Amino acid sequence: MYGWPPHVPVARGSEKFKGQILHSCTFTDRSVAAGKKVVVVGGGKSAVDNAVSAAKAGVSSALVCRSWHWPVPRYLLDWVPFKYATYNRFGHWFVHPHHSEGPAAQWLHGTCAPVKWLWWRIVETMFRSQFKIPKDMIPDEGIDVDLFTGGQILDYEFRDMLAAGKIQPVTGAIDKFTETGVILTDGKELEADIVIYGTGFTKNYDIFDKVIQEKLNIQKDGLYLYRNIIPPQVPDVAFIGCEVATFNNILTHGLQALWLQKMLAGKMQVPKPGAMEKVIEKERAWKRSWMPPSSARACLYQLHMTKYHDMLIQDTGASRFRKMPNCFGELCLPITAADFADLFPKSSR
Repeated sequence: MYGWPPHVPVARGSEKFKGQILHSCTFTDRSVAAGKKVVVVGGGKSAVDNAVSAAKAGVSSALVCRSWHWPVPRYLLDWVPFKYATYNRFGHWFVHPHHSEGPAAQWLHGTCAPVKWLWWRIVETMFRSQFKIPKDMIPDEGIDVDLFTGGQILDYEFRDMLAAGKIQPVTGAIDKFTETGVILTDGKELEADIVIYGTGFTKNYDIFDKVIQEKLNIQKDGLYLYRNIIPPQVPDVAFIGCEVATFNNILTHGLQALWLQKMLAGKMQVPKPGAMEKVIEKERAWKRSWMPPSSARACLYQLHMTKYHDMLIQDTGASRFRKMPNCFGELCLPITAADFADLFPKSSR
């Protein structure tokens, strides 16, 4: 799924630095930070986890990132499990409408836009309270958009370490290295013995030759596929589990595998390549119209996972409604893997 080495956008002057430069995937033992000053670069969950680990063992831990992201608690108000707001149809209704929604649904979304806006501001207030987010760490984007940059479900360790002064949050970016640390773009200097880049990975498609890579038409924001599975211009190739991201990836990948199995067994038909391209173009335009730019935008479904699962299931000819005739359950209860158990042979479970 990802290439090696990982993405490490090292700033100029790094050859002068007398300490260690690591990536989050190589910082696997926090004892490495014992007695040392650590600077972590990045705003995602890996960077946050690294800053927490470094703070437990090191002399100091600073987290440097250009912009902050909304943390999501495992329990809303420390009471309601997170899945009750994100794994059901009620929660899905509050996100940006999917491009396949009909005129009536689009009208309803537009008419209720003020209600949806208020809903997300209440959610932000709740999360600000639960995580005690300082004013200077409030994300620039609303949570309804920011969650589509990846999303980070956190416990309270980071919050508590910030409050105790064990982690120093720094808004900015590294301009250059010195022998004993880094200098940020605003001129601020941070001493460091270790600099850890929690900056993710870059996808690599070198398993394919250059001709196939050109046919895949890989964009700056990722690889767009029909149903996030099929590349229309490359026959006999399918991507399972690597070109889609939701908040329930194991279920998503299982449904992708089921979809592909049905297609290969001749139990369902996919459109012709030209028709698939049109669907892809529509989805690409939809995502680019509102999702934050990122190298992974093509694969992101996140809170739209209910809609994505519906599309996969409907393609196979099965019902997308998994809890009916329980209307309340279908609308408000989390839709989990157990609801799809009847679609998988017992031998595969």
